[in-house]
Amino acid sequence: MAKVVEFAKKHQVKTIFFETLVEPKVAQVVSNEIGAKTDVLNPLEGLTDDDLNHNRNYMSVMQQNLEALQRALK
Repeated sequence: MAKVVEFAKKHQVKTIFFETLVEPKVAQVVSNEIGAKTDVLNPLEGLTDDDLNHNRNYMSVMQQNLEALQRALK
């Protein structure tokens, strides 16, 4: 974890991503250590029944991932 924090500080990382299927605790610890924010990327394997009921599919999820990446790069 210390190496991740060191790398993130050195490279001025502003956003730490975590996946929808993963507990965000590690991402939150790293983001707190370096003063960054966190955001979510969806790997598609975790689409829920609610997602499917709301017509979320590959394209809509990838669009959300793209928007998260764009926010991080601004």
